[in-house]
Parts: sequence; C-alpha cells; structure tokens
Amino acid sequence: MTAAALLAKLKRVRSTGQGRWMACCPAHPDKSPSLSILELDDGTVLIKCFAGCGAADVVESVGLSLADLFPERPTQRGASRYGFHPGDTLKLLKRESRIIAVGASDIAEGRRLSSADADRLALAASRIRDAVEAVYGRRH
Repeated sequence: MTAAALLAKLKRVRSTGQGRWMACCPAHPDKSPSLSILELDDGTVLIKCFAGCGAADVVESVGLSLADLFPERPTQRGASRYGFHPGDTLKLLKRESRIIAVGASDIAEGRRLSSADADRLALAASRIRDAVEAVYGRRH
C-alpha cells in the first residue's frame, strides 16, 4: 500500500512537506488533525496520532492492518555467495524490525493486536530469524 491509499480514507488531509501529511484521526472523534503520516523512501508508511491512538487502532478503523503500512517484500537483484543480495537482506531486516517495533509499542501501551497483526509480527520475527540463519547457520 502507498500513503496515497491511506490518505484517500482520511478526512481533512493536508500536506506538511515532501511525503508528510496531517489528517483527522479516524480512531477517535477528531475535530482538528492530530494524525501525522510519513511515507519513507522505501514505501513504508509511518503514522502517529498525537491524541494517543495506537497505530493498529488507526489502520483498523479504516479497514486496514499494520501490514498494509509496509511495502511488499523486495525483489532480489544479484545473488552473493550466500544466494541472496546483501542490500536486499538489509532492507528486509530494516522493514521487518520496524513492523516488530510498531507491534511492540502497541503491546507495551496495553493495546490488543488483531489476529492478522499478530500473524504479521510472527512473520517478521521468522524472516529475521531466517536471515540470521542464512548467514550464520542454525547454531546462532
């Protein structure tokens, strides 16, 4: 998903710079925009409700999930001696660690994750574990 797809579901959207917007948060009665949206270069969409709504609550209120804030898995370019491109692996680890950070933040704040979001967190952890095992083997 792109930021544009999320923005189309929000009210009172205004640009605050390149790849940045403010909008009314759909997770609570918002009279003035309190939701910050940022689209990163890799297509990841970061959201922050300054009234305190969790990211999962925000996306679920417009029919999306946390997984929708992240781009699809990168395609592999050239393979290294390990059978994969190191740059793609670093991008994957960065994206998957962001997914875990967002989920951990919601859990730490006492918010329940949907089953789809819990499944996506498990997938992120699995992808990180697989990347480590691909480089170091199963002993690490």
